[in-house]
Amino acid sequence: MLVIPAIDLVDGKCVRLVRGEFHRKTVYSGDPVEQALEFQEAGLTRIHVVDLEGARFGEGRNRNSIRRILSRVRATVQIGGGIREEADVSQLLDWGAGHLILGTSVLETPEKVEEWISRWGPSPFIVSVDLRRGRLQAQGWERESGLALEAVLRRILDWGVGQIICTDVEQDGMLKRPGYAACRTILGLLPAHVLLVAAGGVTTPGHLARLDGMGVGGAIIGRAFYEGKISLEEMARVG
Repeated sequence: MLVIPAIDLVDGKCVRLVRGEFHRKTVYSGDPVEQALEFQEAGLTRIHVVDLEGARFGEGRNRNSIRRILSRVRATVQIGGGIREEADVSQLLDWGAGHLILGTSVLETPEKVEEWISRWGPSPFIVSVDLRRGRLQAQGWERESGLALEAVLRRILDWGVGQIICTDVEQDGMLKRPGYAACRTILGLLPAHVLLVAAGGVTTPGHLARLDGMGVGGAIIGRAFYEGKISLEEMARVG
C-alpha cells in the first residue's frame, strides 16, 4: 500500500483542519519544507501537499511554499488546491510537481480538464472525489455539487485518469476511522487498474491494513501523524 503523508498549507504554514472548517485550524509546523524533508528522509516516496486557501478561494495562495518544497524534495509531490486554470497546471508541472489533484474543476469546468488532458495526457492528474454523507463536495468542501457520483466517475474513467482520492469529509481530522463505506462504494464502480487512495480519518496501522484488505491502494495520513497517533516508522513500514 502507498502511504502518503499530508502537508496542508494556510498562510505558508503546515496546518490541519477538522472536517475542512477553517475556524477549527491547528498550526503544526512553521516550515513546510522541513516537514517535507522529514517525510522524505523517513523513506516515504510520495507527499501530499494542499493549498487549503487555494481550494477555498479558487486561486493559489501558497505557491511560494509549494515552489520551495518542489525545489528541495526528491520524493514525488502531489499538489492540490486552487488548480482552476491552464496556467496553474503549466506552472506547477514546470516547477516539478509529480501529480496535480483536481477537484472542483472536474465538477464545474470539465471542458477545461479535457483540454489539459489533451495537452499533458492523463498521467499527471489525480481526481479527488470528496464526499459528505455520500454527496459530492466542491469549493474546498464548502458547497455541495449536486452531480451524481456515478456520472463523475464515468467522466474520470473516460479521460483515462488512473488515480482517484476518496475523501470522506465527515471523517477528515476526526482521528476516528476512515470512510470505509465511501471507499467500498467507489471501488465497486472502478476497474481494477485504477488506484484508489483513501483520505480522511486514517489514523492507525490497523486502518491501513483494513483498507489494504479491501483493495484500496493508498492512504493519505495527516493529523494522525502530527498528533502522534501513528509514527513515521509505522507509516514507512507499510508504504
